[in-house]
Amino acid sequence: MDSIEKIHEGKTASEYFTIQNQEIIKLIPKNPGKILDVGCATGALGEHILKTLKPEIYDGIEVVPDIAEKAKKRLSSVFVGQAEHILPEIPDGTYDCIIMADSLEHTVDPWTVLKQVYRVLSKEGKLLISIPNVRNLGVVTELLVKGDWKYRDFGIMDQGHLRFFTKKSLTNMLSQQGFSVYKLYSNPINRWKKFRGRFIARMLSVAIGKPGHYEEFITVQWILGAEKKPLDKEQY
Repeated sequence: MDSIEKIHEGKTASEYFTIQNQEIIKLIPKNPGKILDVGCATGALGEHILKTLKPEIYDGIEVVPDIAEKAKKRLSSVFVGQAEHILPEIPDGTYDCIIMADSLEHTVDPWTVLKQVYRVLSKEGKLLISIPNVRNLGVVTELLVKGDWKYRDFGIMDQGHLRFFTKKSLTNMLSQQGFSVYKLYSNPINRWKKFRGRFIARMLSVAIGKPGHYEEFITVQWILGAEKKPLDKEQY
């Protein structure tokens, strides 16, 4: 059994594979054309999009075979396996919109994955991403105060997360791989709302001399929209 699949085998009966991120849905163009969902899980998100936005096709990539079988009943087609292996087999410019809803952090080589995503997207294509924020105060506090880096079943420190990103590192990586970010914001559904946490985050941002970074400390998940920008020939 593949090690990535094994990490998630105990989650197949939970809501882990059925979440529909409403913020991602909001970013999908009115005439989405052909969509690829990298990490489509059971296809719940895709099924909703197919019914409401009527894309031409909605394909998925899913690494867990049992979960992929469920997605096949909902989506146009589903590729089973790791994105790193599947994306190189897809022709240039196939899709008009690629969704990576909490999946990029599960990839072994996100830089190569994004390079392939760039190639697979059409000229005017859109890349929609939701991704955990490792600069969240809860993670920072546990590391600096408790000296711990504890993995969990869900959330920012999900044991299936192979890579971790801040707002800055994510946007820099996207830019390096040929993308221009046109939308980036904190998911309002799961950002910190309790006064104590918000107060500490505010004080920390002031203490480090960067009060504008307050939002980064209370953000659990970033929502991002990006599009292709022309690459120099030497970058291909």
